[in-house]
Amino acid sequence: MTKLTEVFGVSADPILSYIVRDNIDGLFTTVLKETKHVVVYGASKQGKTALVSRYLPYEQNVVVRLSPNSNVEDIYSSILRQCGVEIEVGKLTEKASELSASAGIKAKATLWLLGEGEVNGTGGYKNSDKSQRTSKTIPFNLAVAQDVAELLREIGFDKKIILENFHYLAEERQRQLSFDLRSFQEMGIIFVVLGVWRQKDKLRIYCPDLTDRVVDVAVEPWSDDEFKKVAAEGASHLNLELSSKVVERCIENSFGSIGVFQELLKHTCMAAGVLEGTWRTQRILDETFADKAVKEKADQYGATHQQALELISSGNVTHSKEKEKTPLHLPYYLVCVILDLGYSGLMHGASRSDITDMIKQHHHRKDDVRGSDMSNLLHNLATLQHKKGINPPLIDYDIGKRRLYAIDSTFFFFLRNCDLAVVKEELPSPIDAESA
Repeated sequence: MTKLTEVFGVSADPILSYIVRDNIDGLFTTVLKETKHVVVYGASKQGKTALVSRYLPYEQNVVVRLSPNSNVEDIYSSILRQCGVEIEVGKLTEKASELSASAGIKAKATLWLLGEGEVNGTGGYKNSDKSQRTSKTIPFNLAVAQDVAELLREIGFDKKIILENFHYLAEERQRQLSFDLRSFQEMGIIFVVLGVWRQKDKLRIYCPDLTDRVVDVAVEPWSDDEFKKVAAEGASHLNLELSSKVVERCIENSFGSIGVFQELLKHTCMAAGVLEGTWRTQRILDETFADKAVKEKADQYGATHQQALELISSGNVTHSKEKEKTPLHLPYYLVCVILDLGYSGLMHGASRSDITDMIKQHHHRKDDVRGSDMSNLLHNLATLQHKKGINPPLIDYDIGKRRLYAIDSTFFFFLRNCDLAVVKEELPSPIDAESA
């Protein structure tokens, strides 16, 4: 029998309630036939990985999962290793960020020459007895995109390179990799980039030359009709009848998030005792089961996100002046602003100027809060959240648009269903702790 977890909910594995959206799936599959990079973006749990893995099975391509500690050399080294290229790294001669012809990490790549029938069909080599083959060693620079691309072409590489969690990279590394993508595209090496953000053209902001070399695919918004199709598709696998009232109740509490919708459907089924498909039609007609699911998820998201906000508020300490060692506690004030803004204030993002004004309005040392302090706070939000173990991140600052966005789709559910005044009141104050 088909299990409920195979049909509804958020899962790393493909689920049976997946629906094809012509405008999204169609665009993605069309651009995969072109020699252009693809950027798949949107809030967390909105179907990015589900879309990409459906048409580009991860086990058949090269996947690199990024973190704030990843640098470009780490990424290129992982790609080459996954393709069977043996790398001998030399010494670090210059700072890799300088990216000159002599800078970066000097390395040697060992390429095993192909014997008859040894191509694996997707780039790289089959595992076979190396003693029966010959090899050649090529010196290259691990920090130079063209060198890496030439090695990949040397082995007949024709996979896609999938970069997950691009948003975790530090800004300068995002910029560096964006510039490198032009070289890769010119040499026929195609990347698919997944990122948690909501603005189009993020990579082209860093590198205008990527125009006409990158196609952006936004996985949101989801329409109510699409949500209904997801519910119907899943119900068919469980031999389940869901009343329109139940589905509507889940939709209105999802706030446009397919991840939240999937979880509400799963917990609605659990509340009604539907755990797997049966030969006899099962029915969930009473929306009180959906109400139970909403309450359960509100409690779960409330506890999770309240803890995350407390972690953010206790984050990096900023000083107003080099000689002044009394911290400004800007992360704490930022979290207070987020709770004051609530769902309506964050639905379309909040501008940097509004955030700064609100922080200064309540800050205990408002005259000491400088523009550079705000830049340091906002530009390092991804790193701060990663260090605090907040994954996926709740918030993101768009440097180009100078706006703060909520990017965890479950965070909107939290903002609408929890008493934010109580959350703010219970937020530990570093100022009180400092004076204690």
